[in-house]
Amino acid sequence: MFINRAGTLLVPFLTLYLNKKLGLGPATATLAMGAYGVGALAAGILGGHLADRFGRRVIMLIALFGGAGILLVFAELTSPAAILVASGTFALVVEMYRPAASAMIGDLVEPERRSHAFGLMYVAINLGFSVGPIVGGMLMVYSYRWLFWGDALTSAAYGLLILIAIRETLPSRQPAEAARAGGVSPPDESGNAGEEVSLSAAVKHILNNRPFMIFCFGTFCIAYLFMQTMSTFPLHMNDYGIGPEVYGRIIAINGMMIVCLQLPMTAIISRFDRSWVMIWGTVVMGVGFGLIAFAGNVWEFAGATMIWTFGEMMQVPLAPAIVTDFAPVAMRARYMGVFGMCWAGAMMIGAPVGGLVLEHFGGYWMWGSCAAVAVVSAVAYWSIRRAVRDVREVGATPMCP
Repeated sequence: MFINRAGTLLVPFLTLYLNKKLGLGPATATLAMGAYGVGALAAGILGGHLADRFGRRVIMLIALFGGAGILLVFAELTSPAAILVASGTFALVVEMYRPAASAMIGDLVEPERRSHAFGLMYVAINLGFSVGPIVGGMLMVYSYRWLFWGDALTSAAYGLLILIAIRETLPSRQPAEAARAGGVSPPDESGNAGEEVSLSAAVKHILNNRPFMIFCFGTFCIAYLFMQTMSTFPLHMNDYGIGPEVYGRIIAINGMMIVCLQLPMTAIISRFDRSWVMIWGTVVMGVGFGLIAFAGNVWEFAGATMIWTFGEMMQVPLAPAIVTDFAPVAMRARYMGVFGMCWAGAMMIGAPVGGLVLEHFGGYWMWGSCAAVAVVSAVAYWSIRRAVRDVREVGATPMCP
């Protein structure tokens, strides 16, 4: 996971590459990011469905090797139309990795340890993301093309590692005895593992799972807040004379805190009721984002960032573990895919909506509205607190025959 995220070189610099290197202008550059969001949105349900049907490992390999191949082609494109297609296709392929990888963790780790496993994964992701932009910036000095080549190389390297060292974990492909012997959670009574579930039946089951859909709505609200940290937050700081370099240092606080504190934080929060930890984590995030409205200097912006980061660390390891509990075993990757679609959807609309609010209503309304969104998310989590508790104790809603 660290290798994969450390090698994420292109996406952080994609708009800069299209605008500065190819001279396509801001409109095309932002459209390319929008196309990436569309591809990522589709990859959630498609990748989840394929990972449940054919296995986690094979979809991860397709995502990594397929993404590497697309990057090599992408590096040669100059036509705006071709670039938009390539951006969307790249996202569609490479983002299928996420639901497959998350489902694999759910397969391998017993329920009481899943929050720790997802917390460790998040640390690896943030550590990788802290390295990736630095490496990408150095490669840009030599050639933008190295961004594509370097990203493709690390994706292929991670693919080879999976090919050599990681076995398939799909529960439906192994009997319960073998699953227990291998440390894999065996199929439970509600999982219907071993049965093939059609895409239409899976979608119907997910949409009818009301607590899970409410959970996804709360997650979408949280994802909307995170999108502001990469879009309107630097614009708002710029209004106070704080440039990109200082913004980079402030936002780096988030990554450093996660790398240093996420694992001990996970050990602490695992002692408490997960539903209430999610609720209070959302409240803390709302306070942090709301305080940005009253910040006016570097230290105040940094303080607000530290507060919402603490809220983030309370939520991050629990959310995918809760999704795993909601999902029948035979649909684990598809549930993870829908969960990931919340983030992809927020990527598509978060920056444009936040930008409109900031431009037309100003910073106070912008960050006040973010605090309000956090409250809405907390209420959503509160409304399903019993379902979150019950699904941990009783198990997922079974598939109807």
